[in-house]
Amino acid sequence: MVGSQLIQAGINSYFHKKKFARKRFLEDARNLQRRELVSFRELANGEIEITLRQNRKNEIVLHYQLENLRIRRPSRWDGEWRLVMFDIPHGQKKARDALREKLRGLGFYAIQKSVFIIPWPCEKEIDFIASIFGVRRHILILYISRFEGEEKLRHYFKI
Repeated sequence: MVGSQLIQAGINSYFHKKKFARKRFLEDARNLQRRELVSFRELANGEIEITLRQNRKNEIVLHYQLENLRIRRPSRWDGEWRLVMFDIPHGQKKARDALREKLRGLGFYAIQKSVFIIPWPCEKEIDFIASIFGVRRHILILYISRFEGEEKLRHYFKI
């Protein structure tokens, strides 16, 4: 996937001292659009829609506000916990640390340094973040209904 690899490599270069260089990202994304590797547009509400292409066919559409990514809490909990585990190689330390910080920022509870949990659907957000950092193959999402110590986390998440 040439387009997605370019996006991943490019986005990694937009993080400077834990801040995202939005203006530079938008300029470079427009350059990729001219090369027809990516279809990109900024919507009126500030969201960014990115369609990665291969052989002029749409592959995947990313539709998020990069700086304001949030996990929505549904009105009713479905009773499933999402356990996100990762084992990212040392050579990708920056991506690993950035992923940890993003998970904390999204409201995940850290069970261990590479094990996080949340009670709400988060698969699309995890896929998006992991593809940006180029580490999706190192991440595992488990769905569990009960576990020891669950009451503490129910209290933490107010469910």
